[in-house]
Amino acid sequence: MPEQRAQLLSAVFRRSPIGMSLLDTDGTFLDVNDALCDLLGFARDDLLGRSYRTVTHPDDLPADELQWQRTLDGQQDGFERRKRYLSRDGRVVQAQVKVSVLLGLAGEAAALLSQVQDVTAVQDLGERLHLAVEATQDGIWDWRPTLGTLDCTERCQVLGGVLPGGTLRDWWLALPRPERVGTLRAYRQHAQGQAEHIDLEFRQRGADGVDRWLALRGRVTARNGGVVTRVTGTLSDVTTRVQAQRDVQVLLDNLPAMIGYWDAGLRNRFGNRAYLDWFGKTPQQMRGQHIRDVIGADAYHLNRPFMDAVLRGEAQVFDRTITDAAGRERHTELRYVPDLQGGEVRGFFALGTDVTARRRAEQALREQRELARVTLASIGDSVITTDPHGNVTFLNPVAQRMTGWSNEDAAGQPIETVMPLLDETTLTVAPNPLRAALSRREIMGMMGGTALRSRSGALFSVEDSAAPILSESGELLGAVIVFHDVTEARTMALRMSHLAQHDTLTDLPNRVLLRDRIAQATTLARRRGTPFAVLFLDLDHFKDVNDSLGHHAGDQLLREVARRLTGNLRASDTVSRQGGDEFIILLPEVSSAAHVQTVISKLMAAVTAPYDLDGQVVHVTLSLGAALYPQDGRDADELLKHADAAMYRAKAEGRNRHHFYSRELHDEIQRQHQLRQDLRAALDAGQFHLVYQPKVNPDSGAVLGAEALLRWNGPAGPVPPATFIPVAEDTGLIVPLGRWVLREACAQARRWADDGRALPVSVNISAAQFGETGFLETVQEELRSSGLSAHLLELEVTETLLMRHVEHVQRNLAALRALGVQVSIDDFGTGYSSLSYLHAFPVNTLKIDRSFLAPDRSGPQATALISAIVGLGQALNLQVIAEGVEEPAQVRQLLRLGCDAMQGYLFARPLPPAEFQTWLTDWPAQHAAFAAHA
Repeated sequence: MPEQRAQLLSAVFRRSPIGMSLLDTDGTFLDVNDALCDLLGFARDDLLGRSYRTVTHPDDLPADELQWQRTLDGQQDGFERRKRYLSRDGRVVQAQVKVSVLLGLAGEAAALLSQVQDVTAVQDLGERLHLAVEATQDGIWDWRPTLGTLDCTERCQVLGGVLPGGTLRDWWLALPRPERVGTLRAYRQHAQGQAEHIDLEFRQRGADGVDRWLALRGRVTARNGGVVTRVTGTLSDVTTRVQAQRDVQVLLDNLPAMIGYWDAGLRNRFGNRAYLDWFGKTPQQMRGQHIRDVIGADAYHLNRPFMDAVLRGEAQVFDRTITDAAGRERHTELRYVPDLQGGEVRGFFALGTDVTARRRAEQALREQRELARVTLASIGDSVITTDPHGNVTFLNPVAQRMTGWSNEDAAGQPIETVMPLLDETTLTVAPNPLRAALSRREIMGMMGGTALRSRSGALFSVEDSAAPILSESGELLGAVIVFHDVTEARTMALRMSHLAQHDTLTDLPNRVLLRDRIAQATTLARRRGTPFAVLFLDLDHFKDVNDSLGHHAGDQLLREVARRLTGNLRASDTVSRQGGDEFIILLPEVSSAAHVQTVISKLMAAVTAPYDLDGQVVHVTLSLGAALYPQDGRDADELLKHADAAMYRAKAEGRNRHHFYSRELHDEIQRQHQLRQDLRAALDAGQFHLVYQPKVNPDSGAVLGAEALLRWNGPAGPVPPATFIPVAEDTGLIVPLGRWVLREACAQARRWADDGRALPVSVNISAAQFGETGFLETVQEELRSSGLSAHLLELEVTETLLMRHVEHVQRNLAALRALGVQVSIDDFGTGYSSLSYLHAFPVNTLKIDRSFLAPDRSGPQATALISAIVGLGQALNLQVIAEGVEEPAQVRQLLRLGCDAMQGYLFARPLPPAEFQTWLTDWPAQHAAFAAHA
């Protein structure tokens, strides 16, 4: 039996597919099997008696020796390790080696049995996998749920926000809290067979502190009796893809076209913003819906053939008129584009373009063409039009009868073919004036004694004219020739050209003709070296004529101004009306600026002379700006711009004057532009504040109230109100600025009232603010929000404002009085007033302008004017207050005249709220000292 066992073991040793050897304790091969010989490439006899060290890779010997000695010393029964052998041909063999000790009868180590398995291929594969893992940007993870372990590559740790050595718990806590729920749900669905794999995307901060979009992919790779024992997968950085998807989404959402996607089951998978808005649905409401439920049964029935075709892979284009979510009828051009993937139609893209505007424009164009056709068919003259090359594009019925050509036959034919002209005397070919009209871009008449030979050979004596057809920009579109009676034909052509280049009201050249003449003047001036001038003229307060006398009178005035201008200029000069009350004058070949000055003086005298408009005598003034070629501009745009700027400077300096353009004016325009920009930003930047100037009775010492005055600390320092207020009015910023002043003044007055100082506060109101539709509501809102009593608010309006739109002003003033708000007429006596209107206006106070107290206006006349204003106020039961009081003598004079309410630097300059409070405390003592010296 022992012999049989020994034979069996020997057979196993010899025939084992794994390399095996029996080694002496010194490492000498005692026996080897065929598998080991084949592995190392040695014959059995070559290995017997040799040490294993001679076939071991030198780098692996130290580790071998250590394990060998520990085994011989009895510290271990053997060892197992991976090592490298050197084959006979020098090839490195990767092997998994297991060494066991064989004991003698006394229990000593008698020999060692070595089992050698070739793992070279496995090792190579492992190395390749390792390199692949290192090369990829994805992280790889291996989770063993039953063991509670998670193995990750370094990249996986960085992406997942776990430091090296981190545990499963660390990884779980690194996940954003909302993603934990989604991760568990995805895992459970996959583990229960409801999903093919785990597939998640989420945003997470990595271990390197970088926020990324990550894609978690994985699947169960091992089970034990239905229990998941291993899950393996990847963690990928998909930030670039997600950002690209978002960029694409932003692009799609901002495209004017409608883009949607429907799968093969006709269920929605995507729609950009325009597509969703068209149907009035959110993405959540739309996604997954069947197309029938979205577009309605009727539209579905109409569109179904197109859907069937696109699902067969055939692109479709068709039009539809539908009603959108807002109930508007819209015209749409729809395109169905198949989504072909691998030869299979997965769905289709629905691309929609709103062509409502285009359809309406096409309809309008058709109507215009029909109107033109009917018009041309109705007139008695023959009309032929051509393209810019002189090829016929249209003949009206009269022209068809005379030439013998139909529109269809004549289309595209040269004008000479359709309309052959002959000298009536010699019957030789005569030039067609249409050719000259095209080349010269001007109206051309036909030579006398011209005949037309019709297609049938008949001759007609004709006289005609031809004219180019120009666009507003001057582009040549074609030409038209009109022929019949010389008078009628020429009149029609001339009229067509005239209407295109002249103002219909005044019959003056319009902007198109003016620019052409400026261009001609520029060419001539360059050739001859002579200057010319452009004048920009604007009537002052022309709107007042329209408002007071009506638009008919305004039109009559404009025609008379045009007549006076042309009557006082040379035939070579051009007067053009640009619209409204603006005129532009071209003075070619002027000798000097003094020459231009003389012309301007002559024109201003002519235009400002009185006008009789249907029995109404009207006086107007004008503001005029001048620019000279070449010093003020070298082309029409520059000259017109600079003349316009000079005109506005004349208006700014008080109107009824003229101004030449200059470099200083250019610099001032730039400064004004900067001031406008600074002013727009000032309100948001909190650069405005209010100061308050007290109103007093110097006789009794009573403080009557305070006027709120606006101040601006601009970027470069304080800006005077006289500088920025006109700019605010021109730009329209005076309305929001005035609203802010009203709000701040009401709030301050309420604070004084709460402190026991109930003082009326007056606020200046601009004409633009007073005329605003919601002005009364604004006043009510500021009173309500501040809690200020209406009688403590006074609004100051100018005399000029009251005389505009009298009925509107009366309604507003009556409403303010009903609220309890006081109204004062500021700068009284400086404007144009009607005493009858003043009596009808529900105002409380007249404010004498400071100019009446100026030193240069002292004397009996000024005293009489002040006395008249005081008497008027008393007669109308109105309070009268004088502003600009700076001298004690002025106080005494005003008191003698019956005016005991005053305001000025003599009493206090405008003060910030805190300083105003101090002044209120100090005023009794100041008044006592003032009264003692009065």
